[in-house]
Amino acid sequence: MNYTWADHKMFGSPEGGILLGVDHASLFFVDAATREIISRWEEQPRVDLHAVPQIDREVLEGLRDARILVPRGESGRPKSPRIGPGAVPLSTMVLEVAQDCNLRCTYCYAEGGSYGKPGRLLDPGSARQAVRTLIERSGELETVTLILFGGEPLLNLPALRAAVAEAEKGGKAAGKKVNLSLTTNGTLLGPEAIDFIRRHRVTVSVSMDGPPDLHDANRPTRNGEGSYRSILENLAPLLKDSPAPVAARVTLVPDQWSRVEEVFDHLMAIGFHEVGIAPASPIRRELLPDPGQEEALLQGFAAMADRFLAHARQGRVLPFSNLIDLLARLHLGRTKSVSCGAGLGYLAVDAEGDFYLCHRLAGDPAFRVGTLAGGPEPETARAVLDGLNAGLDTLCEGCWARTLCSGGCHYENHLRGSHLRLPLGSSCNFIRSWLQAGIQTYAELRHAECDQILRLFEKRVAC
Repeated sequence: MNYTWADHKMFGSPEGGILLGVDHASLFFVDAATREIISRWEEQPRVDLHAVPQIDREVLEGLRDARILVPRGESGRPKSPRIGPGAVPLSTMVLEVAQDCNLRCTYCYAEGGSYGKPGRLLDPGSARQAVRTLIERSGELETVTLILFGGEPLLNLPALRAAVAEAEKGGKAAGKKVNLSLTTNGTLLGPEAIDFIRRHRVTVSVSMDGPPDLHDANRPTRNGEGSYRSILENLAPLLKDSPAPVAARVTLVPDQWSRVEEVFDHLMAIGFHEVGIAPASPIRRELLPDPGQEEALLQGFAAMADRFLAHARQGRVLPFSNLIDLLARLHLGRTKSVSCGAGLGYLAVDAEGDFYLCHRLAGDPAFRVGTLAGGPEPETARAVLDGLNAGLDTLCEGCWARTLCSGGCHYENHLRGSHLRLPLGSSCNFIRSWLQAGIQTYAELRHAECDQILRLFEKRVAC
């Protein structure tokens, strides 16, 4: 039988490396001899294994078994099935209980937490109804996730209490576990809020951007004062003997991207259990990075990868969530047929009781896909997703990262294309560079036989 090459990508040096099978996101270690055979034969449009010299045949048969060589009739790239929103059970809901905020972060995509409208709070009755919808629309799923969000959600404790009470009551009645999560700016973490969080075992992410000079520049109060000191005072009782991990959620603007390691170390010294660092969305052109700033961010992440490997060799996990999530997905072989779950098992509900594809697209009528009164509208969600995905098939077709990325964040693509008038794919080089760093880090982990660390990834749910 004649075979041809499926899409693949080689990483590493001429002495060896790691081979990525693109269609299935499969990874294989190759030595120098194997790499030389691949390099020699991949120039052939077809490979007849019966005619291959015996010295090469064993390697090529292994590549056939690994689906890197495929029968000529199967040489076309597999098309991912079109997923309809109505066919996917609802697994995650972002409940925006407060579309208002007491901070005025310089990079806020939600226009000061209000999403472009006067500040408003979700009423407790609507909060309960939203949670009921999550449970009712979750099908046969045994576990669902409720994310309590804003603005600043602790501005609305009555709705938070109502949502959590409904989640506990409704989840028990339906035989489901409801995971509870809260994202807060930390300024309102008083005794009442912390008691609520602990009694109901709510997982908390605190938005904090690092040392005082950096954090206060990014996250001032409404009157322009820094917020670092008040948050730091609130964190001590939250972090002390916490029954659940508390994560720091960092956002950095481009001229801060060279400080990744410093930010991580500062937040870990405060007592956070995990730190994730994200570049700010370019809501304005001045937040678009230049090549030097992108390189600084990649170098910072690469330095964190080196530190992760050093910890792993000693049987410890460095709690840098950006890398952990990527490594977990590589280890589990998780491919993406869609870029994220927005509209496909994941929905946001705003403070007026409207459904949106995701929390970052809330407030824009173009991405509204239902109401609490009428429920989510799958056909509307399908039409909105089709619009967001327009052009991605062509853009991604020849990209080696397509099954790991599948087009990138809908909000980022919309922001760059519709708001900043940038061409589709303007962030692709950075995404590929980060994925390549993750693949190479994963290869190092496997070479170092860090089996204990790899087993931990099996319990990690990567997004």
